[in-house]
Formats: sequence, C-alpha cells, structure tokens
Amino acid sequence: MLKETKIMASETEIVMLTGHGTIETAIEAMKLGAFDYLTKPYNLSELELIIKKAEENKQLKAKNDSMKKIIKQQNQFMIIGESLIFKEVIDLTRRIADSAVPVLIEGESGTGKELFAKALHYWSRRSEEPFVAVNSGALPEQLLESELFGHVRGAFTGANQEKKGLVEAADGGTLFLDELGEMPLALQVKLLRFLELGEFRRVGDVRERKVKVRVVAATNRNMEIEVEKGNFREDLYYRLNVVKLTIPPLRNRKEDLPLLIQHFIKQKKSSEKVLSDDALVALQHYDYPGNVRELNHLIERGLLLSRGGRIEAVDLLLPRHKPEERQLNEGVICTLEVVEKEHIAHVLKQVIWNKTKAADILGVSVRNLYRKIEQYGLKE
Repeated sequence: MLKETKIMASETEIVMLTGHGTIETAIEAMKLGAFDYLTKPYNLSELELIIKKAEENKQLKAKNDSMKKIIKQQNQFMIIGESLIFKEVIDLTRRIADSAVPVLIEGESGTGKELFAKALHYWSRRSEEPFVAVNSGALPEQLLESELFGHVRGAFTGANQEKKGLVEAADGGTLFLDELGEMPLALQVKLLRFLELGEFRRVGDVRERKVKVRVVAATNRNMEIEVEKGNFREDLYYRLNVVKLTIPPLRNRKEDLPLLIQHFIKQKKSSEKVLSDDALVALQHYDYPGNVRELNHLIERGLLLSRGGRIEAVDLLLPRHKPEERQLNEGVICTLEVVEKEHIAHVLKQVIWNKTKAADILGVSVRNLYRKIEQYGLKE
C-alpha cells in the first residue's frame, strides 16, 4: 500500500505504524518513501509530534516547489535583436559569462541592462546559484548599506534583530548593482574593499565575513564624466570596469523593431492583432527616448485602444514634439544648466508630471529627478 500510494500521490506524507516491526522492514519502508516508522505500543504525544512534523515537511516541500517555479520563470528571459550592433553585445556577453571578473553595463534607461546582467548569470556555470539585484537609487543612503551588507541587532534605531545582507544572499552567485551612479561616496569605499578582498562587515559588527560573488554593475550615466566631476571614485570605477558592455539605444537598431513588436504583442496574449502599415511607419520614425521599455508601453497602449484586429497609428498616441521645442535654443548660446532645465520641464509637461515616467525618459532615478525639480524651481 505504501509503494502504490507514493506512486499515485507522491506528495502524501505516510507514517508507518506496526505491531510486528523489524529493522529490515523499517529500512525498506523508509526507502519506499515513508516519513517515519513507529512500532506498537506507541506514545500518543510522540505520534502527535510526528504527524505535526510530517505536516510541516509537506508544507516545506510545497514552498520549495513554488520557489523552484518562480526561479524557473525568472530564468525565462529573452534578449531580442538581430541587428549587427546588438548581436556583437550578445556575443561578448556569452564570451565573458563564465568569468568571475566584474562587469560594467552602460546604456540609456530602458535599453535592457538588467536583461544582460541576467544573461551573464544564467548563461554561466553559476546559473543554479542566486541572482540578487540591488537598486542603488531606490533606497535612502542610510538604509542602503544595511540592505547591502546587513546589520547586527542594536546597530541603529529599529534594528531589533540581526539581518543578513544581499551580499550574503548572493553568495556563490551574482550580485547585480543597478543605478550604480546613485551610490553614495561613503558606501563606495566599502564596496571597493569588498571587491578587492571579498570581505565585509555588517553594520554595527566587528567580525569580518567573506563570500564569493560575481559583481555586475549597471548605470545609465557616463561614469568617466562622473569620475571627473568627483561624484564617483576613480579606483572603484576601474575596479568595476574590467569588462564593459555598452547596450545600444533602440534608435540605433531600428531594424530590430519588427521582432520586438511581434514579441510584445505575443507577450500580451494578443497575437490575433496586427500592426497596420501606417502604425509601423510611425514607430520607425520615432526616436524612443525611453528605448525598448517605451516601445513595450506603446504596444500595450495600442492593444488597449485599438478596435478590431488592427492597431492603427492613432492608437499608439505617440508623443508629438512641436518644431520650436525640438530645436531648443537653436542658434542661441546658453549654459548647459538652462538647456537641462528647459528639457526637464518639457518632458514633465509631455508626461503630465508623471515623475516615474519622466525619470525613465530622462535616464535618471526618480530621486535625482526630484532634486532637479527642486533645484530649478519647476512647478506643475
């Protein structure tokens, strides 16, 4: 019965209870998948405890299966593009995937930098190990160190228990540092030490800890300019920039548009809809300041607003730029600060002051955009 039950319902936990037990039958039962084996007479409280453990074991297995499914879904990512400039980046990614050296991924917002970070991980021998992403621009400076390296109990107000950092969580796998240009200078020093020695300390701790991870960093800024400005440490930049992947913007690989459009339509489970010729022409003439991410949003909008089986150009609601706005200060000599202020104001107006979308288009973090709005005194 045990053997047949495990075949028909493998997730069922079975406790064997017998009055004629031997070591041989106990071993055989455990080999066939029994959770435990008891002989009579038995203690009722012991039986209750075993049943409780069996239930916990089943829940743990279910949770483990669920996590495996999630990990499998995360592994299923696609890098789409047949243009020569894009295939060169894919080829370089495959060649360096198995290496342990740090990689710096540069590219405008929305070009797919995280996809290439995942490719470096899942195309390598460490694919079964954790891929842990940290967004340096999404957390306040005082919390970022704790998130990255962890903390001990009592390290600061609110640290009621010990916490493992994301560096430890990534042990054996890949640590992806997104929005690298937003990392505070104080934390850059500690990151440099970690890259050089593989050692770190939790916040408030005196003990050195050691892990082995592959570090991949991404930024939408020109880091050489950031180094010149003093916003980023030169030694850390060169430590991270062992190999650089530069992801081309969508406007430089428009031959990939048909493949990307087809993928996004299929992804939205609307494969019965097609793009009209006028809509395709309109998309081919657009510059995509938000890159592939913006194209995805445009297709999603087109699918939502289109009637029938065809997506027309009007359904895409492509942003329209007035000629005088496109030729901002043409022929006029002015400071870079003035140009930046007017451009930020223009983008905010176009997206009806949706700051998250504006930040994506401008290629900066939302936190940085708020600073610029305050700096220039911009108002909705």
